[in-house]
Amino acid sequence: MNRNLQTGKLTFMGVMLALTVVFVAMTAIPTTSASMALFIFLPTMVTSIVQGPKDGAIMGFLAGGVTLLRALLAPASPLDYLFINPLVSILPRIFVGVVPYFVYVIFEKLIKSKTISLFIAGASGALTNTALVILMLYFIYSEEIVRLSTEFGIGTTFAAFAIFLVTTSSLLECTAAGIGTTAVVNVYKRIKK
Repeated sequence: MNRNLQTGKLTFMGVMLALTVVFVAMTAIPTTSASMALFIFLPTMVTSIVQGPKDGAIMGFLAGGVTLLRALLAPASPLDYLFINPLVSILPRIFVGVVPYFVYVIFEKLIKSKTISLFIAGASGALTNTALVILMLYFIYSEEIVRLSTEFGIGTTFAAFAIFLVTTSSLLECTAAGIGTTAVVNVYKRIKK
């Protein structure tokens, strides 16, 4: 691989990791927690589409590691300690770095619109994150989540907890991820030209 190309890829990955660290750190501040949480995995999804699924998976692994560290060092909610488990914090994020690439490639061939394909790819990354985190929480912590959700008045079953998560944040995250991914990738491609 050309040394300049390799340096460019590493620089891109470094910038995306730095953005991830900033977004994750901002979620520790209570007033910005909800708004920044929407953007935590945007750099991972952008990396997936721009650099490919291998670099996307690496960025997802790093983003998951950063969220694990935040859950360990600066928990912001009673559920944060569940994210100390790498199966919850890291494994789903690896797929967030892989799925958008393939969704983008497939939809670009099907509908021949880069903008719509980017939007769908970004939304698929957010949906992948939500679905896999809920799945991991179900397999590992379902009884504990039922106990906690009952204490907070959210519901008495894991299904009620999952529905609560999907209806309160998933739709907003998918929309924000789709718009953000479309904007960032389009700007990056224009600058690169």
